[in-house]
Amino acid sequence: MQEDGGRRTGGNGTGAPASRESTGPTESTGSTGSREPTGEPAKAPLPLFYRTPQPLHEQLFGGKGLRKPGDYGFAAQAHALALHLQEFRLAAAHYPIVFSDEAVPAPLIVLGLRQGRNLFVEAGGGWDADAYIPAYVRRYPFVVGQGAKPEEPILYLDSASDMVVELEAVPEADPLFEDGAPSARTKEALDFCTAFQRQVPLTQAFLEALGTHDLLERKEIRVELPGAEQPQVLSGLRLVEEAKFNALPDEVFLEWRTRGWVAAVYWHWASMDNFQRLAKRV
Repeated sequence: MQEDGGRRTGGNGTGAPASRESTGPTESTGSTGSREPTGEPAKAPLPLFYRTPQPLHEQLFGGKGLRKPGDYGFAAQAHALALHLQEFRLAAAHYPIVFSDEAVPAPLIVLGLRQGRNLFVEAGGGWDADAYIPAYVRRYPFVVGQGAKPEEPILYLDSASDMVVELEAVPEADPLFEDGAPSARTKEALDFCTAFQRQVPLTQAFLEALGTHDLLERKEIRVELPGAEQPQVLSGLRLVEEAKFNALPDEVFLEWRTRGWVAAVYWHWASMDNFQRLAKRV
């Protein structure tokens, strides 16, 4: 996504394409795994936010814990993020939902109007209490990665995250292991990452259907900024083209309605009003 009107950002400004499920550790369902840790960081490129994801094994993370949830400072510079289809309804109440302008578009939520600024992360690291927190943010610093065998995926943790601490130094932190076994916090993370990964093929099916019917059109969004003489123009994004959508054959429309895709398109359109709400936060 790019900014025009004298403030164009170069290249891949959203950051969201880096969060594709095809990058970094292979994300799939599974457990924390039992293979011996290698201590080696996952190969680049990595998903957005992740720097040194490592297998969550007691030999690597015994005696370590996580700070209590609530500090989202790591996302303060993310002005757009990938979104799963399941989240459209909740996200549409707070953020514009668009699609990236790539060979294989991805659904995105727009969190800010300028590159490098998330308008929903407050100075102290808190997320706006009235806004939906996207699943991609809530998942961090965990991620599901591929194990030694395809049927043995494991849970990874970004060891470079500021959320990871020594329990001796921060005793109030949530332990990652207790009595040699994954802690409640670790099990919750595994369940969340597993559920997150299950949404990937469902979202992909929706994107493939949009592509099959050529429904995504490149658009520019004009946002009126308070006190500005000219609107800010955002380019490098795609929207569902209304005329083409309304021209879908009846049988296709009925299939889409059954699969929840019609509702997703309507939420996408309704979310466009949120661009002006973002402008009030600038």
